[in-house]
Amino acid sequence: MQPKIIRSEDLKEEDYGDTKVTTILNSEEWSFSVAKVRKIGDDIKTGHDPSDVIYYVLEGEGICVIDSKEHKIKKGDCIVYPKGTKYKHLKGLTLLAISTPRFDRTKRIYVE
Repeated sequence: MQPKIIRSEDLKEEDYGDTKVTTILNSEEWSFSVAKVRKIGDDIKTGHDPSDVIYYVLEGEGICVIDSKEHKIKKGDCIVYPKGTKYKHLKGLTLLAISTPRFDRTKRIYVE
């Protein structure tokens, strides 16, 4: 592995409906991934990932639902989801997401 500088002007936001994602780092060279996630609408379904995921709230206030229990979160809070944790996020949040192993949207499992 070599040191890497990722320039913000080289990043593109992807539109997934109620979720906008800017992938910062997600390559085979690294064992983790990093993305900025903007929640402009509510997750409809609860799901879980085969990765450990950490979310740091960059902006906003909102709700995260963990195993069917609602939690208020705000700017500066950090949420840690061990792999297999059932969760969803509601609108109003901008999050920095770090996943290990690397996040793969196709492997997220929805349970409702």
